[in-house]
Amino acid sequence: MTVRAGVHENTWGHIDYVEAVKPLAHFLRKVTPYILAVMLIGSTIFFAISCKGSTVAFSNDGNVVSLDVMIANLPATAQKGLMDRKELASNSGMLFDFGKETDTAFWMKDTSIPLSIAFIDSSGKVLAIKDMKPFDLSPVTPPGTYRYAIEVNRGWFSQNNIKPGFTTTIDI
Repeated sequence: MTVRAGVHENTWGHIDYVEAVKPLAHFLRKVTPYILAVMLIGSTIFFAISCKGSTVAFSNDGNVVSLDVMIANLPATAQKGLMDRKELASNSGMLFDFGKETDTAFWMKDTSIPLSIAFIDSSGKVLAIKDMKPFDLSPVTPPGTYRYAIEVNRGWFSQNNIKPGFTTTIDI
């Protein structure tokens, strides 16, 4: 090995880096769409699993009404809620289980479906029912603390004669 002007002859200084990176860039151009597709499918499956289904039964004086619900049991699904949906089946809704009493408010950001919401305490008692307007950013607040909230198509609670004071059985 000889040294000329302080540079070793066997250094990497003579390699054209652009030419060295071209095969990698070509490879990434080919596989990136597949990687993105796998990530999209994976996130869709994750969302579907995290929104597992269940049933809620509302009762009062022997009258029982059942509702099919998707459960928003992860922070990401609870935050997204029913945003960006075009419709909601007539006898279905979304159940939010906060795991403990909370006073969190709801809003209708990016939600085009008119909804009604019921706030339910830990014992299963319906505390309040409120209607919400599509895309309305004003907070919809409960009358106090609650554990569960259920969003349905607007008017579903009144059509089924469900009012504050009813009890619920939540099958999670």
